[in-house]
Amino acid sequence: ISFGLIAGLVSSLAISGLILMVEKVTAVPVGTFYMVIIAAITDSQLYSVNMIVLGLLLHLICGSIIGVLMALPFINYKKSSIKTLYQYAPVFGLLFGLALWSIMFLPITYWMVLPLISSLETQTIEQQVPTGPVASIDNSKLLEMSNRIIFGALPFNMLYGLLGAIIIKSLSEDYLHRKQSLRNSLKEPTS
Repeated sequence: ISFGLIAGLVSSLAISGLILMVEKVTAVPVGTFYMVIIAAITDSQLYSVNMIVLGLLLHLICGSIIGVLMALPFINYKKSSIKTLYQYAPVFGLLFGLALWSIMFLPITYWMVLPLISSLETQTIEQQVPTGPVASIDNSKLLEMSNRIIFGALPFNMLYGLLGAIIIKSLSEDYLHRKQSLRNSLKEPTS
């Protein structure tokens, strides 16, 4: 379970970095994804840096918990099934990411985020630096981009699954190898 927490956190950090880079490259204010998540949960129309931080923390916590779910099949100690799972861990991770996108991301997007954005009056999310605005987007533009965002999230979720499965596989293989080495060293007679 701890391997799942670690893998989920590391994978979430990687995906969070990619999300922030995509926002920067596409001239969307950095942190918009996290602000929209918290706005949908709290039903708030107030945007702030604190909302970005809360959204990021929520994303990392959820990613860590989902990593635990991903690790559950690795807990099985039957030699034949665990060997197969290790062999196909990348495929398992990609499929897990696809399932995550369809079971979690799509419902949250369609049932919480899009209705919230649609219900708001036209509001602008703006990223400012001391010299002035850097990027801005209003909620009508976010709605226009929703299909690109939804389908663009699929590879992000699959990458999360792939990274998570590879990390869990590596950590658990190392753990089982050390455990076996310890057993072998305890069985060896000393002279």
